[in-house]
Amino acid sequence: MSKQRYGQFCPISRAAELLTTRWTPLVVRELYFGSTRFADLQRGLPRMSSALLAQRLKELEHSGIIVRKPAERGPGHIHELTEAGRALFPVLESMGQWAQKHSRDDLTVDENLDPDLLMWNIRRRANAYCLQTDQRFTAAFQFSGVPTNRGRFWLVFKDGEADLCLRNPGFQEELIIAAHVKTMTRIWLGHTPLDQAIRSGDLKLDGTRQHVDIFRQWFRISRFAASDI
Repeated sequence: MSKQRYGQFCPISRAAELLTTRWTPLVVRELYFGSTRFADLQRGLPRMSSALLAQRLKELEHSGIIVRKPAERGPGHIHELTEAGRALFPVLESMGQWAQKHSRDDLTVDENLDPDLLMWNIRRRANAYCLQTDQRFTAAFQFSGVPTNRGRFWLVFKDGEADLCLRNPGFQEELIIAAHVKTMTRIWLGHTPLDQAIRSGDLKLDGTRQHVDIFRQWFRISRFAASDI
């Protein structure tokens, strides 16, 4: 598969050949966090075209970073990182830690705000097990600062799992979380403490005392937040 090469024997140049093509590090990120099906990869990469995603997956497979195999359940195929692919994540994590510490303000400029990606990450980090119930629990998110059709999301918890809905699932909303999309992104990144946002009214929680309290348990911020020191 033809790719631009630096023509150097330096190991850094070879790593850059593999990782610095557009979107490739983010594809590896999604795979590392457990997205194996094409549709799930797309949800974690909402601004990436399906054609380009398919191309990058082929390139990663060709380079021995992922393998493609039939899904054990349901139709289609899944993509998984190889040992070499999993070994890449500490490199990418270091890049993220660097940006969190040294390029902090650029992370939340307006053009980087993406409610779909934000909610996908919130769902992925949510501690669904803390609810400890087989009853359904629905949390609605309302974001200002975005088009109306991209401002409402629902997390539905049941049996230790959290599903993200882009349309109203029709269940009773036990908790409503409302904030500007930039505010919620800054909370997610650890730039604004959760309690501070609640006290200031920038983040509003509408629900019973019990449901508001449990929000602090199932809502977990980015793993990169600890790098912001």
